[in-house]
Amino acid sequence: MLPTSKYYPLFEYLKQQPDSGLIELSLAEIEEILGQKLPVSAEVSRAWWANSATTQGRAWQEAGWLIDLPDLENKVIVFRPARITYRVSPIRKSVGWTGDQIKALREFAGWSQQELADRLAVRQQTISDWEVGNHTARRSMSKL
Repeated sequence: MLPTSKYYPLFEYLKQQPDSGLIELSLAEIEEILGQKLPVSAEVSRAWWANSATTQGRAWQEAGWLIDLPDLENKVIVFRPARITYRVSPIRKSVGWTGDQIKALREFAGWSQQELADRLAVRQQTISDWEVGNHTARRSMSKL
């Protein structure tokens, strides 16, 4: 972000904020940070606040922030840290469906055995075999 950019003051402001939570700024506060009025489109168009490669978008993205929620009705913009770390721990090593679960899923969705077979690209007889427990699914089961 070049210091000559209209949105450089917003970049500097966001860069100095700890990225431990959300930042909620009113449009008036953003204008105060910028030292000038925002364009009219910023007040009426959610697209103006898109996390894109626009001049204003680069200001918050290069500072390490993303727009979480542009609430234009209340004239509030919520920023969230761009660096979010997710930690996922598997409950079990492989996903396995029982025949009862397959049948319950199929009935809940309102599908016949043939319709489920078509969606999974397997034979109808395979669905029937899974449901009654004649054999367990292997490769095609990952499609569920």
